[in-house]
Amino acid sequence: MNPPPPPPQQTESRPPPELRDDVLAEIFSRIPPDDPAILVRVSAVCKPWRRLLSGRIFLSRYHALHRAPPILGFFCEEKALTGPFSSFVRTTSFRPIIPDRGGGGGDGWLIPCDSRHGRALFITQPPLQLLVLDPITGMERPLAAVLCAVDGCGHHDCHGRAYRVALVGTDVAGGATHAAVYSSETYAWSDPTSIDHHPNARVQARRPSVLVGNARLYFLCDNNTSIVEFDMATMTLSVIPSPPLAGPGHEEGGGLGFAAILKQSRTLHQWSKEEATNQWKHLEHVRDLEQLLPYTVGVHLHDPFSRMSNLLIGFADGVIVVRTHDGVFTVELGSSRPPKKVSRRSAIVAAFPYLSFCTPGTSS
Repeated sequence: MNPPPPPPQQTESRPPPELRDDVLAEIFSRIPPDDPAILVRVSAVCKPWRRLLSGRIFLSRYHALHRAPPILGFFCEEKALTGPFSSFVRTTSFRPIIPDRGGGGGDGWLIPCDSRHGRALFITQPPLQLLVLDPITGMERPLAAVLCAVDGCGHHDCHGRAYRVALVGTDVAGGATHAAVYSSETYAWSDPTSIDHHPNARVQARRPSVLVGNARLYFLCDNNTSIVEFDMATMTLSVIPSPPLAGPGHEEGGGLGFAAILKQSRTLHQWSKEEATNQWKHLEHVRDLEQLLPYTVGVHLHDPFSRMSNLLIGFADGVIVVRTHDGVFTVELGSSRPPKKVSRRSAIVAAFPYLSFCTPGTSS
C-alpha cells in the first residue's frame, strides 16, 4: 500500500499591492457626480481614501472631468390653505441641510427665491429678511439672485467663497422697478438704482431669473410681454419686450433664451435673442407636450384646453420644469428624451434647481 501524499505546504498569502494615489484618483474620478452617496461611502472605507477624496487636487480633477455640476434636486415653493411653504424635491441621494422655521401659516416660514452657484436664497419671516444658505454645509447668513463674486470662477465649488445677492423688485403703486446688490465681502448693500416703466409690467416675485455671463440678470414681468434687465456691471435697469406668448427664460452662460407653452396647441416653443439684430428668433425645434406629458382624466373633458394645466415653473442648463395635474416633470430642451417625473405634488408654483458637486471635501 502506497503511503498517502504529503499535505500541501501552507504558503502565506500576500495582500495585493496597494494602488498608488494617482491610480486611485483616476478610478474615483469616474464615479458619476449625480449620486453623491457613492463618493461618501467610498471615503468612509479608510482614512487615506478620505484624505484623497477631500483633497484639492482630486476635487479640481473631478470638477474638470465632469465640467457642469449635476442637478441634485429642486428647492420648491408650494401653496396650501394655510399659506406657502418650502420643500426640496430630491432627484439624487443628496439631502440638503435646511434650517427649520416652520411654514404653511405657522409661526415662521422660509420660502425659496433663487438657487445658483452652490447656494440657495430664501425669504424668511419672522423676521422678514433674506437668507443665503449653503445646503451642503448648512452655513447660513441672514441678509433676489445669488451670484458668485470670484473672477474666473468656474462655479463648480463656490462654497465658502465671496458672493453677491441681486435684489430686484417693482413698486406696484409707483410703477417703478428698483435694484440693489449685496456683497458678502463688504457686508453692505449698494445704492439702489431705479427705472420707471408701465405700471402693469411688474417683476414676478419669487420666480426664477436668468443669468447671462456673470453680470446681466433678466426677470420676466407679470404681463409676460416685458423683461427687466439688470446689468450689475453698470448698475443700470432696462426693459425689453419679450417674444410673443413667452414663458420663463431658460438659458444661462451663452445667451438669452425663452420657452413658452402655447395653450391653443399645447406645444413647447423656444426663442433665442440674437445680439447682432437685438431680435428674437423662433427656433424650429417644437415639441408636442400633449403627446409627452399626462393629463388628469375626467376633469372637464368637454373643454379640450382644461385637460392639461401645464405651467413652466423652473429651468436650468437646457432643462425646464413643467407642472401638470399629475405632478412635476423635467423636459430636456433640444432632446428627444421623454420627460422625467420628479414629483407627484401638483401644488408646486416655483422650482429652483440646485446644482452642485457634493463631495466629501465640500462638506468638511
